[in-house]
Amino acid sequence: MRRFFFALVCYTLSLHATPTQLLKGWVQEFLNTKTQENMHFSFSKLEFAPYTLLGALGQTHSKKGTCVGVLFQGQLFKGFCVRGFNALKLSKEQGKLRLELVDSTPATPTTAPKETGYTLTFILKQGTFYLTSLAPLHQPQIYDTTAPTYAMSAVSDTLLAKLGTPAQSATPQAPQPSQSVAVMPHTAHMGDYTLSTTHSPKEQCVEIQKFQRTRGRFCIQGAGFVDFSAHAPYVELHFKPANAPAIALNFESFGGDLELKRYTQGEQVFYNQSTNDPHNTHPLPLNTLTPKALENLRLR
Repeated sequence: MRRFFFALVCYTLSLHATPTQLLKGWVQEFLNTKTQENMHFSFSKLEFAPYTLLGALGQTHSKKGTCVGVLFQGQLFKGFCVRGFNALKLSKEQGKLRLELVDSTPATPTTAPKETGYTLTFILKQGTFYLTSLAPLHQPQIYDTTAPTYAMSAVSDTLLAKLGTPAQSATPQAPQPSQSVAVMPHTAHMGDYTLSTTHSPKEQCVEIQKFQRTRGRFCIQGAGFVDFSAHAPYVELHFKPANAPAIALNFESFGGDLELKRYTQGEQVFYNQSTNDPHNTHPLPLNTLTPKALENLRLR
């Protein structure tokens, strides 16, 4: 009976976790740290009415990382978590959200102080924050777009590394269109689903499996960049062909299956469930989204 009462108390407390407690939990989970480890936290806050941006930095003797969330109507929504930073600066600039992710190294008797990191800007579009630009700290922008496709939840260590690397065309010998940038495969799990990227000179793909059976495979031909973000119940697939606007597929999990919610390329919206099927009477499950089905959505 005592054990049951203790479990009930813990469950009740978890339902009333404060935003700060949630942020700390995200950082600890992301860095895979044990609760007894000596982790130092610092927090940031910015009002962006009607939203409040909250950030937490966590650091142990060997690990450091930060998580960002958005507080809206009393609920904290997870933005993203990244590694390797010990300072976070939030600001509002010309109606956009500006984040600086900084790794500061103090001066020593033989070395000058050093700051590295990234500057990111987000725009609020239909209730969602989208990434519009990215630049290495105190340097010109490398990624800049007027038709954003990366929602805040898509930001990750992988995305920072890819978008924060100067284009290969800046090197003396530009790559041929058939070449592909060498990238490491990316794999993640969300419930019963496993998402992974594959890369080859001929195509770049995102594959979604359920119970080790392929339920969907989406590819772009030739050179380009593909990635995904998975934060239950939402999944976003991102594709950037070498010579075409970025493509995004947004899914939400219903009844154990992923259903398409939005399909865009650049500023073109080919499908938006909230407007095309507001009552969700004709859902589009993942396993029905063949290349032909996607082409029909583009043409209708």
